[in-house]
Amino acid sequence: MTVRPGRTRGAARIALAAAVTAVLIGSLTAAPANAVSEDPGLFCDLPGQRLAISPISGLKDGEKITWRSTTKGTTPTTFTGEYVGKLDNGLGTDANGKPRDLLLVKLDGDVVNGTDGSLAAGVWAGASGSPVYDANGALIGAVSYGFSALPDNVAGVTPAAYMKTLGTLPTTKKLSASQTQTVERLADAAPSARRSAPASSTLNRIEPVRVTIGASAAQLDEETDALADRVTGFRGVTATGRAVPGGERRASDYSIVAGGNIAVSYGYGAVTEASVGTVTAVCGNEVFAYGHPNMGNSKLVANIHGASAARIVPDLMGSYKLISAIGKVKGKLVDDRLAGVRGVLGAGATTIPVRTSSAVGDIRTAVTTQVSEPGFIAAAAYAQLAAEAVRMLDNEQAGSARIEWTIQYRRADGATATLKNTNRYASLAELPYLVGDDVANDVASLQGNPFEDVRILSVNVLSRFEADYRAASFSGVQILRSGKWVNVAPTGVVSNVERGKSYSFRAVLKPAPGATRVTEYGTFTVRVPKDVRTAYQFELFAPDPDDYFERPQPRSFAQLLSQLDANYRSDVITRQTAYTAMSGKRKTSQSTIVTPTLLVADEASAFVRLEVSAKR
Repeated sequence: MTVRPGRTRGAARIALAAAVTAVLIGSLTAAPANAVSEDPGLFCDLPGQRLAISPISGLKDGEKITWRSTTKGTTPTTFTGEYVGKLDNGLGTDANGKPRDLLLVKLDGDVVNGTDGSLAAGVWAGASGSPVYDANGALIGAVSYGFSALPDNVAGVTPAAYMKTLGTLPTTKKLSASQTQTVERLADAAPSARRSAPASSTLNRIEPVRVTIGASAAQLDEETDALADRVTGFRGVTATGRAVPGGERRASDYSIVAGGNIAVSYGYGAVTEASVGTVTAVCGNEVFAYGHPNMGNSKLVANIHGASAARIVPDLMGSYKLISAIGKVKGKLVDDRLAGVRGVLGAGATTIPVRTSSAVGDIRTAVTTQVSEPGFIAAAAYAQLAAEAVRMLDNEQAGSARIEWTIQYRRADGATATLKNTNRYASLAELPYLVGDDVANDVASLQGNPFEDVRILSVNVLSRFEADYRAASFSGVQILRSGKWVNVAPTGVVSNVERGKSYSFRAVLKPAPGATRVTEYGTFTVRVPKDVRTAYQFELFAPDPDDYFERPQPRSFAQLLSQLDANYRSDVITRQTAYTAMSGKRKTSQSTIVTPTLLVADEASAFVRLEVSAKR
């Protein structure tokens, strides 16, 4: 499990530390692990996809360039521009200590500069990965970094030679002398005494756009952070980028082409969490994009999709691409590194289903989120239930719900098991923010446990919603006498009971302030033991959340499961019984009474003493 990076405000949010170590030009000392050309001068040499790499040393200030990006729909547009220089060692050094330069280009185009009365957008979020070519059509690199939050037409470009090495780690294998000269010419990185460039507060990656469907980005982030605070060992994952509105058409087969849109998702369906940028190059079944990291962690499991753009939106906080729809899965991500991301077209990554079957009245529906990254399951389950509450009740505040969930998981030894729990929720103002918390907490607890690795296989939820706020306080006890329910005396004493006989009781549940004015009951039966000496007594307790949250830390996986099985329930009254047997032994027991509504956690209690008749 992994943790998402912290975010800051603004169009370009994550500053690049120029001296950070990485696998870039130095990766060319290893045998290529992908299908791109083995010729250092070529990015791809497959028929119909032949693409040369433009040597950095051959670029001249003012040289005309072209670049491709998609501003509407799925078809890239070719724009013009010019090369304006480079930042020597602007990307720091690679794992072998070789310096890496950041190229500078001025991008022209009607969207960038604004024409016909339209506002200038500058370089927009979602443009990262846009391929830049020299006059001969050779790939210079990918638009990837910016220098201002204002609309600016100058962008940093990650050189193509660096992106080509994605997925290739340094080894002891060395290039020949001629190959080394070719690599140094391409990267203009002949041995020198250049120092590492200082970190810059104004060099920021051009963010992808973050498209979250079925929940807000803030909602997913807040729940992920809350789970990390509550559950020791849990690290959640959500997408990165500037959060913008977006749509989804899962049946649409949008193409993956250079200059086109590409979405990287950790989950899709009822809740979609994806970052959308631009494709730099396609070579066979390999896709290269972004020119900078997505999350910077290749262990995260992500799918790739095509996407369609609605428009480029000029914005003083940083212009961005509005995504009209994310399409079907086109493959999976295999590398997420400093020089960009690499995906493979074909079958997508394996997903974990989060299913919710919901009901309100006679209406029943079902939705599913397919989650590829395990660290996103908890947040997806939380957000999906929140969305279901809003959708089914058409209300973002008041309501009640009974939620039952089953989590199937695989233990370290390969054995599969399930965790089942149930709870009720009610609120006058925030029902959607409550209903998914316990499900998410159980997922996070299983994943974050320190005892063994656990893999979640599926999450299935049954939800029943009610439009009314239904909540009650435990206010007293009644006993059934001669066919009528009568209140137990304030003293709590019931006289003249018989040994071995059963008596019917019910807990009286008084509507809480603001709740639907319906008094409800929790019925139960008490059987007076045959060996009771003089009296049989029981005490009823309303829910107390402190009993759950103050539990000691488990010392084994079995203890953890026991605690999760005994989850705090808001619709349960605890019954503790005690009596002295004729033998003189003190006997006690504990059981629960499930109520038909949520109980206000006010720690109310009631004591009842059943006294055996002296004549019996």
